[in-house]
Amino acid sequence: MFHSDKFSVFPDRVVEGAYTAQVTADGGLHSNYPTAENATGERTWSLDSNLDGFPKLESDLPLANALYKLSLSELQKDKRDDGAFSAGADWPGVWTRDISYSIYLSLAMIDPEGAKKSLMAKVRRDRIVQDTGTGGSWPVSTDRECWALAAWQIYLATGDRNWLTESYTIIRNSIADDEAIAIDPHDGLVRGETSFLDWRDQTHPKWMQPVDIYESKSLSTNTIFYGVYRVLAAMAKEQKLPDAEWSRKADRLQQAINEKFWIPEKGFYGEYLYGPLWQSLSSRSDAIGQALTILTGLAPEPRQKTLLASVPVMDYGIPTLYPQIPDMRPYHNRSVWPFVQALWSMAAADHGDEAAVAQGLAVIYRASALYLTNKENLVLETGTPYGTAISSDRQLWSVAGNLAMTYRVLFGMRMEPEGLRLSPVVPEGWGQQRSLSGFHYRGAVLDIEIKGNGAHVKHALLDGKPSQPFIPADTTGSHTLTIELDNQGAAPLGINHVQDAVAPLTPKVEFANSELHWTPADGVAHYQVYRDGKPWQQLSAATIQLEPGDTRSDYQVAAIGNNGIPSFLSAPVNPTPGQVVKFNAGDPGHVDQGYIETRQDIMPNTEVSFEVDRSGRFYLSVEYANGADDIENNSKCAIRTLYIDGKKVGPIVMPERGKDQWDNYGRSSGQLLTLTPGHHTAALKFEPEDTNMDTYINTARLRAIVLDRLP
Repeated sequence: MFHSDKFSVFPDRVVEGAYTAQVTADGGLHSNYPTAENATGERTWSLDSNLDGFPKLESDLPLANALYKLSLSELQKDKRDDGAFSAGADWPGVWTRDISYSIYLSLAMIDPEGAKKSLMAKVRRDRIVQDTGTGGSWPVSTDRECWALAAWQIYLATGDRNWLTESYTIIRNSIADDEAIAIDPHDGLVRGETSFLDWRDQTHPKWMQPVDIYESKSLSTNTIFYGVYRVLAAMAKEQKLPDAEWSRKADRLQQAINEKFWIPEKGFYGEYLYGPLWQSLSSRSDAIGQALTILTGLAPEPRQKTLLASVPVMDYGIPTLYPQIPDMRPYHNRSVWPFVQALWSMAAADHGDEAAVAQGLAVIYRASALYLTNKENLVLETGTPYGTAISSDRQLWSVAGNLAMTYRVLFGMRMEPEGLRLSPVVPEGWGQQRSLSGFHYRGAVLDIEIKGNGAHVKHALLDGKPSQPFIPADTTGSHTLTIELDNQGAAPLGINHVQDAVAPLTPKVEFANSELHWTPADGVAHYQVYRDGKPWQQLSAATIQLEPGDTRSDYQVAAIGNNGIPSFLSAPVNPTPGQVVKFNAGDPGHVDQGYIETRQDIMPNTEVSFEVDRSGRFYLSVEYANGADDIENNSKCAIRTLYIDGKKVGPIVMPERGKDQWDNYGRSSGQLLTLTPGHHTAALKFEPEDTNMDTYINTARLRAIVLDRLP
């Protein structure tokens, strides 16, 4: 069915060199793939649970039948006693993004009640919970809105009007807070970390602190928000509520993303914009972001086909990121994640791209067959699950991705408000017959049979009568749908099959004696110096002289490898010191500790006065400390709203900087201001939208405000 230089997939087995996974006589699987790194062992999986509550798959591919049962069996094991789904064997909790993507992939179709319970486990104060993570998570991480994509799939699968009303309210409340804190009013884009790629230096340059990640704008998270605005419009329409404003917001965000992220010469979107003031686009490919632009319809139709032909793909699947970050253990970097591969395969199926679908089926089936479980991830270069930071067994979204290859790809199921549409894509060689019996869709129970291969329906019969491959949403009772494909392959779009590539190390730039300098590196063709986010000078030397100025300018350097691949940009260097105005200064009778502590319950509001000698544009940030927890844990990011001279400006975000490190000061996020000469006041106030995910601890020590005059 599939053959590459690395492995082959047959109807009843997978072969990779000395390793084989073979379907057994009882429909189980036997594999001699290593059980751990540098270990050997023979293992057998056989079904040990009752799958009667799920649709039954029968096909002329024993391997597909066995892996379908294995995945359903693992889904049962991932269900907790409370009826919600854990994220996997090593992740017993319910995680917002894990469950949301899993429901979007397939769980809404086969266990909508478990899906509902899981989503509601991630709701507090009638708002979606952003899980713990970078800098105290929200709003450093903002991809919680993927919950909405899952909630919509549940409604489409069930038609449950109570669920529609409840989930619409939760999504609307959540996005109102996100619009206040996470959306940049200057360009309309959403701030925050890349979706699911939340291990900081696995995705970002090491110099980026949580506040830098908050100020970045990622393709994946922005595309989620676009999809959510479309979902809100559709939900409103279903309830006969006003929907035009949601559609307008979607249109505006779609335009901004397509303008800011598209890289014409590469044929795909960049992964994120980064930099505190003048932002640059990282030209790496982020696979989940690319897939979502197709699945949500954000990418215009011609670009979708360009994406499928241009996004880098390797032997063991679509790289989560490409090219790779150097000196970094595999996890998000140097990896393939099966659920991301499933999303990419669904995007390919939307365009009848049989070659891409065949590879997607092969890499997902290979992994689960050889490992005898749906692993969390695998090493990009070798295809092994051993050697990554962690790769859990029966990882929920990997399970859901495997099942999606049956429901969403081979059977081509797409749920719409009007009904269930089937557009199967069965590559040549991947069987001629498959059936799915006992599939529940709203009030109907369906037996579905697919004959032949190809990407186009030749004809369809519903209960023996000619029909479209479509089940109306109001259908009830038991029905049989038979679809015959035309056995004609679609015009290939081409796969951009690449070899592994690693970017150069990010330069560490220092400023002294009016000079930028950094250590030269091997394998570098030249250096590109950026000023204020734009290419400025190209150098072979590792030093450059700067002219003094009285306004802020940010200088960064990228190393360009001999292979033409750029490093990340270095940390911004600003040679012009800003105006520092300390809190507590000039406050009679008050003991100056060097800081003011602002808490949600005690002294939530603070104020400081300052003078400006001449009018101009400024960037205001705050020197702060937040020792509530480590930068990768908990949910205690501090947030306040900035007011200048009594007028509301916007959020100041102060992420966690280290557990109990209350003397570890850094800069907050900032705001752009236009100021006139004379006296001004800056106030930081706690507003309802500043409530973080912890909801109780929202504390920071404030040392000073910093005003940078801008050109």
